[in-house]
Amino acid sequence: MNHTKSWRLAQFDETSKLISQYKVVGIADLKDFPSALLQKVKKNVIDATFRVTSKSVLKKVLDAKGHKDIVEKLPEQPILILTNKNAFELYAAIKKSKARSKAKIGMLSPIDIIVPEGDTGLPPGPALSDLKKVGIKAQVRGATIFVPNDTVIAKEGSVINSDIVSILSKLDIKPVQLMLNVILVKEDGMIYNKDVLDIDAETIIMQIATAAKQAIGIGVEIGYICEDTIEPMIAKATREAKALDALVNKE
Repeated sequence: MNHTKSWRLAQFDETSKLISQYKVVGIADLKDFPSALLQKVKKNVIDATFRVTSKSVLKKVLDAKGHKDIVEKLPEQPILILTNKNAFELYAAIKKSKARSKAKIGMLSPIDIIVPEGDTGLPPGPALSDLKKVGIKAQVRGATIFVPNDTVIAKEGSVINSDIVSILSKLDIKPVQLMLNVILVKEDGMIYNKDVLDIDAETIIMQIATAAKQAIGIGVEIGYICEDTIEPMIAKATREAKALDALVNKE
């Protein structure tokens, strides 16, 4: 048996045993994701195990463990995420581990990149002409270069060139927000894609509160008596009785 085959068998056995210990299986894409940031994610996302192995080995493991529905969705550089948290808790924890990163030449700007007004801390010299080259009306004030107004140097969706990358590096501006690209999370036989997992908890809570308030209102109007409607129904009846009494006395 050659070394490669032996290694793959060991990876298969280890990953198979690992999957058996958890209820929730997640897959993320490591393409263009910095290893340093991955370490941060691993540290911040507690109660979860991250496993990197070859795609071919992972395919065989998932297939053997009854996860054929995941195999077809594997990215080229997958990382396996295992936990006993629910799918939404896992995604929320990963989302909290976002980090800022430097822009790269040739990438599309993810946002309008702005160089803010203020002292750059850069000494006069080549940096002054570099700033002006990207459209910043910089000025020398004392011993440093000053930017008089907030200046957009790259519109969202535009290609970032070497001049912009150089200035962003000099000013320590990191416009790219990186997050581990979660492809899916499977829990209790249900696969949740990223667009489902990426919910705003505060918005959901507000929607639930509004729905509950509306349900109570409907219950009061139709005369449905329960623990949540009895008090507002009594208050409503009291108001109506007072209004009727005032009308009768007036006549």
